[in-house]
Amino acid sequence: MNKFYIYIIALFLLCLSCSKTESRKEIQSELISNDSINIWTAESYEADSKRKLELQYKAYQFAINSPTDSIKSLHLSNLSYNQRFISDSSLYRQVNKEAILVNQKIKDTSAIASAYWDLAYFFENKKVRDSAFFYYSEALNLYNEINFREHVGRMYLNMAGIQMKIKDYIGSEANTIKAIENFKPLKNNEYLYRSYNMLGIVLTDLKEYEKSLAYYNEALFYLEKIPDSYIDEVTVINNIGVIYRNDKQYDRAIDNFEKVLRANNVLTEKPSLYALALSNLATSKLYKKDSSNVRDLFDQAIKIKKEVNDLGSIATSYYNYAEFEAFAHDTTAAIHKAKVAESLAIEGESNERLLKTWQYLAILDKNNASDYFKKFTKLNDSLLSEERKQQNKFARIRFETDEFIAENIELESEKQVLSKQKQIWIGIATGFFLLGLSVYIIINQRAKNQKLRFDQQQQANNQEIFNLMLMQKQKVDEVKRLEQKRISEELHDGVLGKMLGARMILTGLNKRATDEAIQEKSKALGSLQEIENEIRAISHELSHSAYQKISNFTDSVETLLANNRNTKIKTIFHFNEDENWDSLAGEIKINVYRIIQETFQNAIKHSKCSFFEVTFYRDDEQFNVIMSDNGIGYNVNKGKKGIGIRNITSRIEKLNGSFHIDSTEGQGTTISLNIPI
Repeated sequence: MNKFYIYIIALFLLCLSCSKTESRKEIQSELISNDSINIWTAESYEADSKRKLELQYKAYQFAINSPTDSIKSLHLSNLSYNQRFISDSSLYRQVNKEAILVNQKIKDTSAIASAYWDLAYFFENKKVRDSAFFYYSEALNLYNEINFREHVGRMYLNMAGIQMKIKDYIGSEANTIKAIENFKPLKNNEYLYRSYNMLGIVLTDLKEYEKSLAYYNEALFYLEKIPDSYIDEVTVINNIGVIYRNDKQYDRAIDNFEKVLRANNVLTEKPSLYALALSNLATSKLYKKDSSNVRDLFDQAIKIKKEVNDLGSIATSYYNYAEFEAFAHDTTAAIHKAKVAESLAIEGESNERLLKTWQYLAILDKNNASDYFKKFTKLNDSLLSEERKQQNKFARIRFETDEFIAENIELESEKQVLSKQKQIWIGIATGFFLLGLSVYIIINQRAKNQKLRFDQQQQANNQEIFNLMLMQKQKVDEVKRLEQKRISEELHDGVLGKMLGARMILTGLNKRATDEAIQEKSKALGSLQEIENEIRAISHELSHSAYQKISNFTDSVETLLANNRNTKIKTIFHFNEDENWDSLAGEIKINVYRIIQETFQNAIKHSKCSFFEVTFYRDDEQFNVIMSDNGIGYNVNKGKKGIGIRNITSRIEKLNGSFHIDSTEGQGTTISLNIPI
């Protein structure tokens, strides 16, 4: 009988929600032109602090006393979103709470998710990162329910940003990849750029510079599709310069920072970026031991940063300035600049910069080295402890969320038990109707289930047919190659041998003939030799034709990765879709394909990884391939090289290229190929 009630209630709520949706749209259109809250919001921007507070409470009372839940939802959701207007923290928490409650009452999942998003943003601005992460995850779950893929991706990206700030780089990378998976089907170039830029920053912090560079290049690829994005482009160029500087490629770093400084309107539109590029250029020249113009660059950068009141960035400039003074053998000036950096880092609450400054002061100021070391140790231990606590909190959030859901289900069950006595009288009166309705629903559901099973079976059959066609194509290609080889051998060993024999006979006759006969026979010999050369050329062409071209190179790699029977391993393939990869030489394509195949099989068999990633990128001189997994890794300096490594070495040598293996136990493996084109 309970099932019958559920069916009726579900149908009733469905009809009710449809009517509420329509009425909400009508109400919203009526309120746009005459909304007191919007008037008070505009007034608050010019009012003093006391009047602003009065307007905030006035708007809250107006919203909370709205005549219907639909209007109350619109007003409270508007106030929850407008954190610039509701600046009082305690009032904002009350507004947000009421917005969530009223939207839960009218069952508006999208509005509830938006309210959670607002609250997460509020906590993130207050630097309460564990609460921000929790409410982003709550919003994520609700957006998943209603399949808002763009908002799902944005929640993953917001969560990844918080994880990056607490140095949970692995978690940040994983959530950013999930964000990309949601943005790619939507072709959302703006957020694809932001996601790849985030991956570039995370991988830079992990000192995986090659992968970071590949992600930044991917970010630039999507930026090219966005109009008026040159400020973002020069920001990425600056980030790439930081990679080169950290990797001690100072000439490339200097070139990137000078590109930023030469870009149009950067100083006027984003002075903080211009000042950052000045500092980065100065440090790159300093680390290259080129002191020319460095002092002027630091002075100019600090002046601009002071104008925009960027305390943390000014502290960094003074720290680098101290390095320059030390390089110039002026220890007193170096200590002075470092102490300025110390005070600015304390004022701006930049703990990481403060740690580096104390560490450097301990080297510069020998007399007070012990005090600086004690401060460094105390703060470092405190930060490490706090980071561990934050990471543990994030790990518990999902578990606590599941518990909270279970408690809600239990409370809902209790309410249903209490109301059962009231429902039983309604059930007796409508029993026959419900019985007929249930029979209809059951029959209809069975038909749907049968159709679903049929569709699943058809899909499986289609997949099997596709696999058979693929195997057949591979067999045909192999037979063609063997036949070409056989014809080559026949031409070389059969026809060519006969021609050679004929030429030898004619050569023997040449010795016994007259002058005129010798001339004719010599012509015949020449003709035979031409035939011999032509057959040899045909033989060589046939012998190698099977290896000269692989059509649809990227499709072949995608098919290779997709035909992974280990469903626990997620495969990712990054490449520039606008690049003509089929223009690569056939020998490069077939050897790279085999290397990827070998590496992928090794990852499946030995690495115990959950994802395997392949990235292609190229320039005018070189084709680069990066293959990585997040498996158990290994010590590359121990043990002998296996057959797989020897095969890779052999194939790379054929291509006059090079490769590098980067692996650490417990941190996965990355193999990079560099092939001249």
